[in-house]
Amino acid sequence: MGSPIAFTVVKTKTQSSVEINQNIQFDKVILNDGGGFHVYHGIFSAPVSGYYIFSTSIMHPDTAQSLHAGIMHNGNVIAIAGSTKNIWNQAAQTVVLKVSAADEIWIKNLNYEHVSVYVGSFSTFTGVLLYQL
Repeated sequence: MGSPIAFTVVKTKTQSSVEINQNIQFDKVILNDGGGFHVYHGIFSAPVSGYYIFSTSIMHPDTAQSLHAGIMHNGNVIAIAGSTKNIWNQAAQTVVLKVSAADEIWIKNLNYEHVSVYVGSFSTFTGVLLYQL
């Protein structure tokens, strides 16, 4: 097996008024072994093929809009972390995917306009290579 591949990124900067189909940006890189996470785009590009585990946790503030944050794999919605409007809500999802080298995984806003994602490291995105193919 090759070098370890793992990343954890968190949101420390405000991202308000996130539009439908806009990526949720995670601006602080805690770990990026293997160099697969690209902070400027918010996208993980798999360096090697394998089975990966991905997890996201999104803090949504008390606003008039709900939030559906999708874990995306090459443009396909794999799972949705959903939160309700008018309350503080923490939404989370974890998936295991069979991924080919250069496949892309990211988190995006799916359904509601002008949503906010809370800062202060309450929102995270993590991925780990479990087994290389």
